[in-house]
Amino acid sequence: MNLTFTGVFQIRTLILSIFIYANLYCSIELSAQSAWPSESWSAAANLTSVMSATGLTELSSLFWNSTTNRLYVSHGDGKLRVLQLNIANNTFSQIANITYAGGPEGITQVNLSANEFYTIDEDNYQIRKYTHNANFSPTGVTLSKSWNITAAPSTMTNTGNVGPEGIAFVPDSFLLAIGFISQATGLAYTASVKGMGGLIFVAHQRLGEIWVFDINPNVSNDFAFVGKYKTNNNESCDLAFERTTGLLYILHNAGPNSIEATDLITTSVTGGNRKFNVKSEYFLATPLDTNKNVEGFAITPKCNDSTNVSVWLCRDVESVEPTAYKQDCLRWFNPFTSPGSCTNTNPVVLNLKVFIQGFYRGGGKMRPVLDSINFPLNCDTITIELRKNDAGKTLESSMKKIVDINGNVSISFPASTFGKSYYVVIKHRHSMETWSSLPILFNSISLSYSFTDLATKAFGGNLSNLNDGNFALYSGDTDQNGNINLIDLASIEQRLVLFTSGYNSFDLNGDYVVESTDQSIMENNSLLNISVLRP
Repeated sequence: MNLTFTGVFQIRTLILSIFIYANLYCSIELSAQSAWPSESWSAAANLTSVMSATGLTELSSLFWNSTTNRLYVSHGDGKLRVLQLNIANNTFSQIANITYAGGPEGITQVNLSANEFYTIDEDNYQIRKYTHNANFSPTGVTLSKSWNITAAPSTMTNTGNVGPEGIAFVPDSFLLAIGFISQATGLAYTASVKGMGGLIFVAHQRLGEIWVFDINPNVSNDFAFVGKYKTNNNESCDLAFERTTGLLYILHNAGPNSIEATDLITTSVTGGNRKFNVKSEYFLATPLDTNKNVEGFAITPKCNDSTNVSVWLCRDVESVEPTAYKQDCLRWFNPFTSPGSCTNTNPVVLNLKVFIQGFYRGGGKMRPVLDSINFPLNCDTITIELRKNDAGKTLESSMKKIVDINGNVSISFPASTFGKSYYVVIKHRHSMETWSSLPILFNSISLSYSFTDLATKAFGGNLSNLNDGNFALYSGDTDQNGNINLIDLASIEQRLVLFTSGYNSFDLNGDYVVESTDQSIMENNSLLNISVLRP
């Protein structure tokens, strides 16, 4: 067969078109994508000037904290900015601008009330945990723990600058509710074995896979590898887990930028792999100029206000690019029509943080009182009550749980509590009964509340100042009558003379002996006329 130049060109063009289409089809299921369900990039509010009038570079990830109303903005070159939303006038102000080492491409939080955050560091292929003081002072941000995710049992290899970029935490309550499957074992996931109370998800640029780890939050490099999961694209750069609908959002910026929402249900695919089920997928709003490198995504909880969902997008602008690009790298979109259901059939997990004054040893740690030899991470038992916001403050639920030495305790309440508001009440065998300052709206199947960071978290400010930025339940109500007074002091002094020892309610500091330290705590608190404060 004789072919003219034109014929050869037409055949080559046809082959090339088929090749391009096949690659696009393999990497992006175009049929699943819908139009962006919000305003355009240019119509959205430009927040860049809140952080810098001259512009910014290297923005790589976003995280929205619905408890504190703060937007965390991570720079891949080692900077963190935090924007505080003023809900009265719906405006943002910058409350933190911190430089620290590494390449923090992604950022998330686990406990939304704790002064800590986690990053995925692409320079070092590490998950990193940072702690900070309440005002985010530059010297108050400290690298606390780290986990090398190229080390065994992980199978991730170092692929250079095409590596891990996004990070999100998913609580156990969601994973157990949908029957999450471990790709590494092929078996149903049964809950964190490392004490995190959930799993860390990491987005990888190469192949777009999501790598999942169960990490020990208290020990560096102690983690279990749960598996890696295919997505709808061959590149993934950021993650956001929405704690009211249970959807994981996966940002892709290869080809047409897109955002994929999955319910975390997975199916088996070839090669022993598993792939996330796609609930929704949208083309992304992108700038009109030449830089389409959108790398960060954050979203507000849908079920707090389904008609007023916000999302934020940020893009990575290089230092050599035009100033106009640098002045337009963070946009706020509202409203955003988000997928997912607000009808809940899952238990509601309340993650609390609470310190007990007498047991506190400093540095955010308490003494292991229950059994320091066999269970060195357990402090003591406490009772957690939910009280309705009615005239009689009716008891809805009461559970006794172990609080660990870091002050953490998780409680699972029935699905019927979802969407309702409750006062949270903490009781302990020798401490003052303490109520949350306000009713807490159970608008997610995983909630966090801390009684340790501010005195105002307790009704009437009824917490002891530990003088290191933390607060605790007052110790000394040994007869549990709602007052710390001379009667309690006399009881301590009587046991002191008798050399009372062992596990008992008069041993306020938890060293198994009633002695002068316990007496001192009691004397100080009895002079303060501490009593229970209820709404």
